[in-house]
Amino acid sequence: MSFVRSKLNLAILTILSTTVCANETEINSTANDDSIKLNTIVTNATEQQEVGKTLYTKDDLDKTPNSSKNITDFLRVNPNVQFGNNFKSGLQQGELSPAEISINGGLPYENKFLINGMSINNNINPVGATTSNSNNELLGSSQAVAVNADLICNIKLLDSNVSAEYGEFTGGVVSAETCAPKTEVGKIHGNITYDYTSDSWSKINLPDPESQLEFETSNSEKNQPFFTKQGVSATLYGNLTDQLGFNAFGSFRHSLIPLKTNFIEPAELDQTRAASNYGVELFYTPSDKTSLKIGTQLFENKGEYFNATFLNSENTQISDSQSIYINLKNKLNTVRLEQQLNYQTQKSSRKAEQDAYVWARSSTKNWNPNLSTQSYGNYGALSQEEKKLEYSIKALFEPINSANSSHQFKVGAGYGHYEAYWERPEVSNNYYTTTIASKNIENLNCYASDGRRYDACDEGNSIDGQYLTQRFKYDAGQINVRQDRWHAYLEDSIYVNPFIQSSLGLRADYDSLTQNTNIAPRSSFVLKPFGNDQLFITAGWNRYYGLNAFANELQDQRGRLQTKFKRNSLSEGWELDPTYMPSFKSRSELDTPFSDESVFAFNTNIWNINTGLKYVQRENKDQLRQQQGNKSYNNSGKSEAEILTFSLKNIKPLVLKNSVHYLSLNADMTDTNRNFDSYESNYYTGTSQIYYDGKLINAEDKPTDNFNTPWTVRLDWNIGFNNIPLNINHYLSYRAGTPGMKKTLSTSKTEFVYELDGMKYDTYTAYKTKNALHWDMRTTYTIPSSKNTQTSFGLTINNVLNRKNEYFSSNTSSVTPTPSPEIGRQFIADVTFKF
Repeated sequence: MSFVRSKLNLAILTILSTTVCANETEINSTANDDSIKLNTIVTNATEQQEVGKTLYTKDDLDKTPNSSKNITDFLRVNPNVQFGNNFKSGLQQGELSPAEISINGGLPYENKFLINGMSINNNINPVGATTSNSNNELLGSSQAVAVNADLICNIKLLDSNVSAEYGEFTGGVVSAETCAPKTEVGKIHGNITYDYTSDSWSKINLPDPESQLEFETSNSEKNQPFFTKQGVSATLYGNLTDQLGFNAFGSFRHSLIPLKTNFIEPAELDQTRAASNYGVELFYTPSDKTSLKIGTQLFENKGEYFNATFLNSENTQISDSQSIYINLKNKLNTVRLEQQLNYQTQKSSRKAEQDAYVWARSSTKNWNPNLSTQSYGNYGALSQEEKKLEYSIKALFEPINSANSSHQFKVGAGYGHYEAYWERPEVSNNYYTTTIASKNIENLNCYASDGRRYDACDEGNSIDGQYLTQRFKYDAGQINVRQDRWHAYLEDSIYVNPFIQSSLGLRADYDSLTQNTNIAPRSSFVLKPFGNDQLFITAGWNRYYGLNAFANELQDQRGRLQTKFKRNSLSEGWELDPTYMPSFKSRSELDTPFSDESVFAFNTNIWNINTGLKYVQRENKDQLRQQQGNKSYNNSGKSEAEILTFSLKNIKPLVLKNSVHYLSLNADMTDTNRNFDSYESNYYTGTSQIYYDGKLINAEDKPTDNFNTPWTVRLDWNIGFNNIPLNINHYLSYRAGTPGMKKTLSTSKTEFVYELDGMKYDTYTAYKTKNALHWDMRTTYTIPSSKNTQTSFGLTINNVLNRKNEYFSSNTSSVTPTPSPEIGRQFIADVTFKF
């Protein structure tokens, strides 16, 4: 596209031109110790402790149990991160998709996910369809793709007191980076990892034999009794010269999920899931003044699905992210300059049968013995894509010192151009019938007098022919949207030695769709009463502006591509149904969602123990939501969250004979209330007030039943040994039951409503899951194979005690929600060869 060529070239020239004036060096890391040569790609820098910022190293990622190998799944160790109710579901263990998370009360799509500085957020349909055969919607989640944690060098989580450098979120920021080589010149290193698990290595604790039989004969991806999940990942890295280094990585994970069908033939079909990650990075240091990184990445998720009641409904859904990026760092006389240029495409698509038919059972339409209707086909191909061109620059100036204080300024700006589309490449039809007269017709002729064959007509062996009388038509078409965004920020880090530190920032964001310019103040204050880190008290007040997803823009016209036809007989032909009104969504003039945050924290570092107590309050306003009773969007969504966390860990290892111990205790208390589920929903209920647990309350004041576990205690205990190459990690969590609600019958026993003073109200009662204890464990044993190679064997055990933990589905529309089992005891084995 023309905008890519012109703006891309200009941005590249801008980046490369700065190398001319660079005249000072960045200090490189020192060489690694000989005992860890095989891991020299990893560097662990000691950073100043900051409230709201947590850095997880490669060592943390390797030691902690993470059976799915996704980035977000690892973050369960953090007390400011909440997972959806079905995070540990035992019913869908074959899936590879990353877990959905909430950070300090935000919804999953309100977070920002970055890989090497590039977003992997799904901005088109982060909520997505709930089934693979939706007529107009693709499957979707907050992250466009799954990224294998084996390929990641560190993860930075920003949950509160976030710098003005970051924007376009109201939850938190998850930033992950791949590794840069820190090896000797001329030596190439790498590793290969393989992991495996299956249903035979996993237990699921169903309540009775009937439930077990129903589960084992499942024909839906919502219940996956059998699966085989395995993966392989590899990295190769090194410094070819003093100036040139590289890092290449790849990963492929695959899951096979055999399921039953409702058909006579085939009686069984396989669903599959696959996740691929590939990339290469070049690191160039032409002098001690400049460092340049150029990289390219390809991430892809692929799934093969089917609908057990529709013959020939097999469909393939693919989501990928392809990108190229350039990062340039210079140290000038008084400033450190960093620039990044990204070009990225994110695409999702579905391949499926173009038309769907719902026939009556007949001599020729008889593949499903259990139903009177015989369904065939699917709803056609769909695709969507977002293209991004982004440029950012930031400058960190040398401190300006005075007698008792210093100021260090950071200034940055950025611009992004975005184009997105949703497309149906071919016309799709959905045929069905509502009339008895069109069925069981003897000697039916499906050809017109001119030799043309009528669509949706079947002779039925001249015995029981039929034709379908209703048709939904989905026209081919493409819906496009463009957006330009820019941002700028200024931040001043103030040090009043040695007792007071503060950070004052201001960020401005603009986007061309809403034409809103948003100003977000950021502030953080740290008091150190003793002039050191033995005790420091932190307070912060911040505003974060989010980003409206493209979903509402792309759905504006989608309903206009849908029409309905009917026919009374074959000869009359199809006529437009005048009673049908297409359900299309429109948007109003929307404001940008924002979150106001207050933070208070106390931290100590005494006697080799680090403790922390933190309180975060969030008020989220102007959030995107459908209006009650119609299909337009507005900013009536709102939520509030209060999170109190406590952490305790040892700073230096605890040595007991030949063992080395690190312990980390984290606990949280969380209270979140919101008046909507996502931008796709309005109230959960049909009335603005509800009768809940014996009281009449506003519907939006009902308890939030997802991402709202009242409290959780987590213990992470890592044990290493000096005399044997063995490492053992224990992760234990004990969480409170999750509150929820379900519809209940009124006193009349005929309606789910309560009547008071002539008014009717939806009626709900409270329920709560049981408290749950989890004990997960990971053990690794390393065997030195030769001087420069080693082999590590790993075993992860989830739910060591095989506890019968349960969860309730997040679907609060269910009249009688039933508990579902979480994962029972599960084993995952892996082996890693390093050279």
